[in-house]
Amino acid sequence: MPSVSVIIVSYKVRYYIEQCLESVLRSVPDAQVLVVDNKSDDGSVEYLRERFPQIEVIANDFNAGFGKANNMALAKAVGRYVLFLNPDTVVAERTIPGCIRYMDEHPETGAVGVHMQYGNGRFALESRRSVPTPSVSFWHMTGLSRLFPRSRRFARYHLTYMDAARECPIEVVSGAYMFVRREALDRTGGFDETFFMYGEDIDLSYRILQAGYSNRYLPLPIVHYKGESTIKTSYRYAKVFYDAMLIFYDKHFDRYSRLFALLVRMVVETRKVFTFIGENLRARRRRHADFSENCLYIGREETFAGVLKLISASSILKNPQFVEGEGRIGLDVKGLDGIDAILFDTTAFTFDEILDWMSERAGEGRRYTMGLYSEKTGKLITEDETL
Repeated sequence: MPSVSVIIVSYKVRYYIEQCLESVLRSVPDAQVLVVDNKSDDGSVEYLRERFPQIEVIANDFNAGFGKANNMALAKAVGRYVLFLNPDTVVAERTIPGCIRYMDEHPETGAVGVHMQYGNGRFALESRRSVPTPSVSFWHMTGLSRLFPRSRRFARYHLTYMDAARECPIEVVSGAYMFVRREALDRTGGFDETFFMYGEDIDLSYRILQAGYSNRYLPLPIVHYKGESTIKTSYRYAKVFYDAMLIFYDKHFDRYSRLFALLVRMVVETRKVFTFIGENLRARRRRHADFSENCLYIGREETFAGVLKLISASSILKNPQFVEGEGRIGLDVKGLDGIDAILFDTTAFTFDEILDWMSERAGEGRRYTMGLYSEKTGKLITEDETL
């Protein structure tokens, strides 16, 4: 019996999930891996079955949503732990084994989350969250949490007053990487399928706490490309996202007064409209901005010609340079002036080393676009492009 069952729900992200699976199988080669495809219609099912015969692909003929699709795979999971993982992620080699060790040593823990970073190494705030009670949500949606990020009262939503490099108790574990004790899932019943997308992780985390377990944040790294399969400029995105908050509120906090409930709904509806407008304005600025980036590839010399060919098709990457390296990233940061993107040969380096290097540079105030090249797949992936 495997220690962990890894469940991934996929929708039109076949190259991202391919990279995700490569990293998972490096981290835990003996894991049971189940992928649920929500009717991608882009050849994902055939593509994954051909390249990863050791995993089980469940092909839906409809888009079941996040919670329902995860529950389909959960019914087939046999590991004593279950990892719900987004397809647009990359895990370091030490991350999943580290979670297994922690859970083995702390039977009171129901779920753990990890240190998520974006493709530029920046820490993802949703790595640590509190239950969005009416007061916690109000401080967050009114912007007070941003104004006072060190306040234990106003900044509870993302716990920004706590050091991201330290292990700590949390209440909500992100569904992008949600490592859960199977016993806790059996007691709570898995995801609530009332939520189509968004909010399911908050609801499940809260029910795990209600079942008597604790949840924990561990500073073990993953990259989350952040909603690669989501079209955020549509009103449907804003509506589904904020309606999920209302479903959670109605389910768990309907005991509050009608006046307070009305206030919460007013704030949520206002944020829904402003999110839609804001995402479209940002998308418009991106379309008219120059995002071209000088890039540096570090890896084996024999792979550089193939990477050059891929870069030539990029709408962003330009002026490629090359540094030979393998086994250890020995880049002199002082020599990276004018470089905007660092492209790594994933055969030459571990994901541990790549993610740590990116995170350390971000901590120093240096942010580079990360690119990952796999000779096995022949693909170069950044947060913005698949080449």
